[in-house]
Amino acid sequence: MMSLSFKSKLLTMTFCAICFCAIAIVALTINEHARLYKENARSDLSALSQNTAEELVQYLAFGTVDDLALTTYLLKFERYEHIKTAQIYDIDSKLASQFVNPQIYRHIGQHPPKLKKEEIKPGLWEVDEQLISILIIGDTKLLLGYLVIILDVGEQLKQSENAFYFQLFPMVILVLLVTLFLVHRLQSSLIKPLVDLNAVVDMVHKTSNYSLRFRSVGNDEISQLGENLNKMVSRISQQNAENKAYNNELKAQQHSLENLANFDQLTKLPNRKLFQELLQQQLVEVKKKNSELAVIFIDLDDFKTVNDTLGHYTGDLLLTAVSQRLKRQIRDGDILARLGGDEFVIVVTQLAYQVEAVEVAERILDAFKKEFDLDKWQVSSGLSIGIAYSSDSHGNLQSLISNADLAMYRAKRSGRGRYAVYEDEMQSYQHRRLQIVTQLGKALSEDEFELYYQPKVCPERGVIALEALIRWPSSFDGMISPAEFIPIAEHCGKVHDITRWVLATGFRHVELINQALGTDIQVSFNISAFDIAKEGFVEYIKELIECEGIDAKLIEFEVTESAYIENFELASKFFEAIESLNCQIALDDFGTGYSSLSYLTQIKAHTLKIDQQFIRKMFESESERLIVDAIISLAKNLKLNVCAEGVETKAQYDYLSARGCELIQGFYFSKAVPFSQVVATIKRINQSYPSRTMVE
Repeated sequence: MMSLSFKSKLLTMTFCAICFCAIAIVALTINEHARLYKENARSDLSALSQNTAEELVQYLAFGTVDDLALTTYLLKFERYEHIKTAQIYDIDSKLASQFVNPQIYRHIGQHPPKLKKEEIKPGLWEVDEQLISILIIGDTKLLLGYLVIILDVGEQLKQSENAFYFQLFPMVILVLLVTLFLVHRLQSSLIKPLVDLNAVVDMVHKTSNYSLRFRSVGNDEISQLGENLNKMVSRISQQNAENKAYNNELKAQQHSLENLANFDQLTKLPNRKLFQELLQQQLVEVKKKNSELAVIFIDLDDFKTVNDTLGHYTGDLLLTAVSQRLKRQIRDGDILARLGGDEFVIVVTQLAYQVEAVEVAERILDAFKKEFDLDKWQVSSGLSIGIAYSSDSHGNLQSLISNADLAMYRAKRSGRGRYAVYEDEMQSYQHRRLQIVTQLGKALSEDEFELYYQPKVCPERGVIALEALIRWPSSFDGMISPAEFIPIAEHCGKVHDITRWVLATGFRHVELINQALGTDIQVSFNISAFDIAKEGFVEYIKELIECEGIDAKLIEFEVTESAYIENFELASKFFEAIESLNCQIALDDFGTGYSSLSYLTQIKAHTLKIDQQFIRKMFESESERLIVDAIISLAKNLKLNVCAEGVETKAQYDYLSARGCELIQGFYFSKAVPFSQVVATIKRINQSYPSRTMVE
C-alpha cells in the first residue's frame, strides 16, 4: 500500500485545517441561529399566550363555559403551522375546550395528551423539542382557568436550518475549492526538495541499498536532513516497530491490572476500592458546593439460600441480573458499586432534597417485586436497603458507609424487603450491640444465664412435656430478652457456645425434674442453623446423654424452618444422626416460611409445631381457622404429632383439643417459669386440669 507523499499530506493537513475552521464557523453560526430562533419563538409564544389569555377572560368571566364560542375562538390558531394544540382547562384542571392542529394529528383517534392536574404549572417550558406555555386565565385572586399552548419548535427550527444550509453551503464549498487551488500552487514550489528526499528514502527502504545518497543542491537544513536520513532511516524504522510492540504490551497489561484492581469481575461494577475513591471525590465536591449526597446500602435477602439450593452458578447469574436491574433504577450521575458478596451500594449525588434518595430506594424495591429469569429458574430476590446522608456523618467517608450499613440492618430487622433511613438512635443501638457482645463471654464464664420452662399439655394426660427457654438476668442491665441477645450472639459467633450451655444445664434438669415427679417428662431444646452446621455437635449431644444417664427419648430438638432450609443436605444428615440417638425432632414455627411443604416429606421429624401467629388469628376469620385445620390434618396424614403454641384462651384450647391436637402450649396454662418453680407448676396444672378455666 502506497502512503501519501509529504506534499499530499501537507496539502491534506492544510485543507483539513481550513475545513475545520469553516465547519467550526458554520457550527457556531448554526448554533447561534438556533439559539436566537428559539428565543424568538419563546418570545412570540409568550406574547401570543398572554394576548390569548387576556381575550379568553370574557368567555370565562361569567362562570359558565360557552363551548361553541371557545371552540370558534380557538380556530384562530389554524394560521399557525407549528402550534400543535391550544387547550383551555377550567379551575378544576379539567379540559374545557381545545384546538388540535390537523396537519400534525392527521390520523383518526390521534389527539394531544391531556395534562394532569399536577402538570398544570404556569410558566414557559421546553420539553422534547416543544415549547409549552401555561398561563392563568384571569389572575391569582380570581382564577378563571388555564391556557395551554404547545408549539412544535423542533420542526420549525429544522425548516429554518434547512433553508440556512441551502444558502450557506454553496458559498462555503466555493471558498474551499479556491483556497485549495492556491495552496496547492504555493506548496508545489516550496516542497520539491522534500519530495526528492522522500523518493531517496523510499528507495533505500525498498531496496535496502544504503549506498544511495540524497543529492543536495545547497547547504540548507533539507540537505543536511537528507544526509542523516540516508544513514539512519532503516534502523529507526526497525526500532520504532520494536518499541510500538513493547508499548502495546505494556498498555494491555496496565489496563488489565487497573481493571482487576478497580472493578468487580462478575458484575463489571466498581469494587470496594474504587467505590471509596469515587465517594471521597464526591464528598470533596459536596463540601465545596455546600450540598449533600446520600449513600444507599443494599443487601440481598436470603441470597445464601439461592447459592445453597440452586448452586453458585445460579447465584452468580442472580448477582449479574441484580446489578443490571439496579443500573436501570438509578439516575444519571449516580454511582453503583458492588462491595462484595451480596452487598451493593449506590451514591446518590447532587441531592436537591433528601427525599430524592428515598424515591430511588422505593423505585428499586418496586423493581425487585418482579422475579428474575435465570437459566431454567425463576428466582425472587428481595432487598434490605439502608440510606444515610452526608450531612449526618459530617463528610466522613467511613462514618457515612457505617451509617448506611446500620440503617440497612434496621430495615432487615424490620421484616426485610424495605428501606430504613439512618437516625442518630441507631448509633445508640450499635453501642448496645457492642456492649452485649462484650458481656456475652462474661455471662457464659460466670454462669449468668438461666433456664426457664413452659409446660406442654396433652388434653387427655395433662403436662407431658416442657420447652426449655433461656433467660439472661445480666449483671450490667438486668433482664435482657433472648429476642435481643440471641441474634447478636449469632452475628458474633457465640450462639453455639450458648446452645452448649443450654443443653448441659437442661440435661441435668431433665433428670432432676423426672425424679421429683416420679414420671417421664419430655424436654425440648431450640437449636439454630449455626448449631446444625457445627462439626462435632452430634457427638457432644451423645456424650451429654451418656454423662447424665438420661433416656434419649425424653430429649427433643426444636428446629425452625430457616435453620434447615439454609443447608438442607447438612440438616438432613443432622436429623438422621439425632434419630439414631433416639432423640425427637420438632419442626418449629411451621407455616411461616415459603418452602415448608416442599421439604416436609424429606425430613425425619416427629412433631409439627403450629406457629402462634395462626393460633392468635384463629377466630378472626373462617380462612384463619381453615389454615389451622389444614396444618393439623396434614400432620395427621403424615403421622406427625401436633403442638399448638401461643394458646391463651379456653376457646382456643377447646377448639384445638377437639381437633386432636396432641400438645397445647401457652399462657392459658402457664408462662415460662424458672427451674425452681417447674415441679410446682406442673403439679398445679395437673391438679386443676381439666376443670380449670384460666391461669393468671
